[in-house]
Amino acid sequence: MLILATLSIPPILDNDIYLYYSDYLIIKNETHNSSTKIKIKKINSIKFFRRNQMNLKICKYFVISKFMWYVFIIFFVHLTLIYGQNLRIYHIDVEQADATLIVSPNLKTLLIDSGKNGHGSRIKAIMNELGVDTINIFVCTHYHEDHYGGIDDLVSSENVVVNEAYDRGDKQFLPSSKLNETSFNDYQQAVGENAKHLMRGETIPFDSDISVTCISSGGVVLGEMNPVPGVDENDMSISLLIQYEGFRYFIGGDIEKETETKIAELDQVQNVDVYQANHHGAATSSSENFMNDIQPAVIIISNGNNKKYQHPRKTTLDFFSNMNPKPLVFQTNKYLQGGSGGNMEDEFIADLESTNTNGTILITVNLSTTNYIVNYRDKEFIFPIKLQSIPNSLIIIESLLANPIGADIDLEEVTLRNKSGIDISVGDWFLKDESGRVWSLSTIDVIRDGESVVILRKRMPMNLDNDGDTIWLIDSNGKVQDTFNYAGSQEGIRIETGH
Repeated sequence: MLILATLSIPPILDNDIYLYYSDYLIIKNETHNSSTKIKIKKINSIKFFRRNQMNLKICKYFVISKFMWYVFIIFFVHLTLIYGQNLRIYHIDVEQADATLIVSPNLKTLLIDSGKNGHGSRIKAIMNELGVDTINIFVCTHYHEDHYGGIDDLVSSENVVVNEAYDRGDKQFLPSSKLNETSFNDYQQAVGENAKHLMRGETIPFDSDISVTCISSGGVVLGEMNPVPGVDENDMSISLLIQYEGFRYFIGGDIEKETETKIAELDQVQNVDVYQANHHGAATSSSENFMNDIQPAVIIISNGNNKKYQHPRKTTLDFFSNMNPKPLVFQTNKYLQGGSGGNMEDEFIADLESTNTNGTILITVNLSTTNYIVNYRDKEFIFPIKLQSIPNSLIIIESLLANPIGADIDLEEVTLRNKSGIDISVGDWFLKDESGRVWSLSTIDVIRDGESVVILRKRMPMNLDNDGDTIWLIDSNGKVQDTFNYAGSQEGIRIETGH
């Protein structure tokens, strides 16, 4: 039987080895428009071929005989290469708790919260699937056991190394009941004692292609001019905006209406792709003004089957259903205890029995297709990324320092990055703000491919407004190469664009 198959060879190193098991191998020289047909006579042996410096590729069609399963291996390896280029976000089934593992295309790991006591093994199971044994960065959003309880188990029992940890700080103000709590002391010994205090406006150095910005911490929000700290532990959670090119993801621990309202009033987070529901879908979170600002296409609720909390609440789900545009809402577990708790349709719930660890929901972001995929059980839902980067941008705005320590007129900074693949002359380019004032780039000549250049204002007419502005980067032909809008700034804190 003759079977035709299609191969897509990934553009990797010229001397990489390709393995095929077939009767014929046809190599086409595209430069000279000629082909070479090789007869493989020894059908029961494995053949290896190298790409040379000529422009070679395997023709689309080749003949497969009785060893078709070798071809399956080739396709499997190829798909693995493609899969490795994606951003993955695992909403791990930790019942009535939170544990979100973010894995960059470079296999760097960011763990946000760690579930309850004993949940370290659930996180480790996902790590084992990925073949990683280190958490590069851990963020504890706030000091409740269902958000930090599993980290000591992950470190001590599962032997996972945590390179760097962040929390909301201010432990000196915690009540003695919390300071004497066994699970809190376990957290402290595992990572908390060395955790850095993450403050609003700060960015986490996770991956060069991914921006992680702290929007709120301790109840204080980025852009808040007269900061008022929170008083409730839930509402003092760290909230993060994570951006991977055009893809935007918001996760806020257990923040509630008070902090959400300040985020909305300052327009700090708008038009995200995915929102992990604050406080497990509680009625005290996901307030109207906040949701009208973030307008997510997808909402993920990390919840359990817990009669005490009854999450997610019916009123919250009803509100989501009445939003316009209406988001698609997913739950990790089905709530089965009655009362004020509710559920989405079974199709949108990962674990329908809520008795095991099958409720993990995976989001995979693929920039090459400009889509992201929601997966659990045998379900798959595909969504377009909302905000695409400006097409064919040669140079992008990488970060701003709008509020430097010192004189704004001299020390404001803009960092540009060349992503074009070639060196670019930018001497005739300029920046422009909403008022129409400009900031000339005449002090720089060329930005090398892959290079980031910091440009000081040095009394240019255009300024970076501390209270927010829109900045355009314009090339010598008058074409907009990049644009960035920000809503406020903090003294000495650089604003990462995520572009």
